[in-house]
Amino acid sequence: MSLDQVREKILAIADQTLKFAKDLNIPSTEVFVYNLSSTNLTDNKGKIDSRDGLSLGIGIRAAIGKKIGFASTTGFDDVSIKSTLNLAHSIAKTSPENPMFNGFVAETKTSKEGILDPEILNLEAKDMIEHCNLMGQGFDNNDTRLISVSYEVNISWGGYALGTSEGCLASSLITTYGASSFVVVTETGDRKTAGDFVLGREIKPVEGLTANAMKHGLESLGSKAFGGSEILPTVWKSRETAPFLLFPFLSVLSGSGYVEKRNPWKDKLGEKVCVDDFTLIDEGQNPEYGACRSIDAEGTPKQTTTAIENGILKTFVFDKMHGDAAELQSTGNATRGLGFGGGIPFESLPTVGPNQVLVKNVGKNLDEQIAEIDKGILITGTPIGLFTANPVTGDFSITTNDAFLIEKGEIVNPLKSISIAGNNYETLKNIVTIGSDREASGWPLNAPSMTFKGHTISD
Repeated sequence: MSLDQVREKILAIADQTLKFAKDLNIPSTEVFVYNLSSTNLTDNKGKIDSRDGLSLGIGIRAAIGKKIGFASTTGFDDVSIKSTLNLAHSIAKTSPENPMFNGFVAETKTSKEGILDPEILNLEAKDMIEHCNLMGQGFDNNDTRLISVSYEVNISWGGYALGTSEGCLASSLITTYGASSFVVVTETGDRKTAGDFVLGREIKPVEGLTANAMKHGLESLGSKAFGGSEILPTVWKSRETAPFLLFPFLSVLSGSGYVEKRNPWKDKLGEKVCVDDFTLIDEGQNPEYGACRSIDAEGTPKQTTTAIENGILKTFVFDKMHGDAAELQSTGNATRGLGFGGGIPFESLPTVGPNQVLVKNVGKNLDEQIAEIDKGILITGTPIGLFTANPVTGDFSITTNDAFLIEKGEIVNPLKSISIAGNNYETLKNIVTIGSDREASGWPLNAPSMTFKGHTISD
């Protein structure tokens, strides 16, 4: 099935479901049709495992005034669709009113679609095995410090359609490609893991991934204890800055949290919340990112929203319901399942979520930042415990096995496990340097390398 055929199929199902809803005298209906095919191939010590997946179904919201019912089905046949419509309608009849609900998206408007690579649909297992072989080129497989190396390739293609009885009928398609290589190395009792990856909406070059992973793994061997507790600056590589900043921003960008008065920044619109150089953009229209879709999960066109500009909080991000409740507009940030937070899209109600959040590049690269540190810590791997940060106070305490000691502008040695403690919101005011080397992170937030001050480091 081609991408055009997928689009025709899901739009036809959405349209037919709306016709069934009209025949059943349902006052107001929203139909979300989802169809995504995927293939995952792993090569672990020469053992190949290839798995195909297909996620397809329909999520239906029926509304009677401000009463809403929701039901879903994996069946695309007429009987399943009509049964699901009736179930959503019956749930709406017995549901309490939602005072924030003000109807479904009422017209068809679309924005820019992201890159679509039809070649992804033609990739077979033998092609993906060859991609694994390409990842493995250029490194010493005979190095006695190497315990294991594994490869993984993931592809997906498909999309969703959104229809409402108020007049919206639109769709969005996507193709994705990801490849990664992981190594485990050891020396004199010290054991480290390391990896490298590429991802995007089209097939990417994969040569050198294992060599990069091997280099990082070997550099991390010979780790030493930090030996004490100090307040020091921390320098974070680009891919590590991303998850570190993501978790506080999931809370403070939320328009649903703002409306429901649980957002810790609910009273800070127009105020300075970060250093002057800090600008944060929610990007739903860069065609290279998976978040670039013509519509969000309610049918609102995606857009680019500057949430923080030069340190000033400008806006939150909204879906339709919370945008209406705030007497503002949706920013195209309705999401369902998958992405960050998990869940099957057609079985999930729309919620407010980020598109691809970007910290704007500013100045110095990673090496230049390290050169300015008299004593500090370089973070080169995602710490453990990021989820445990207090979303209200911002206090956090995390641990990592991927860190290096910096002294007088030079990397001295890798460190054994250390803890890093601080406060997320104070950290944003204690940014020393915002780098110039932003990379794709695999998280809903991408950021350049950055330096912060005021973190407590201890064994």
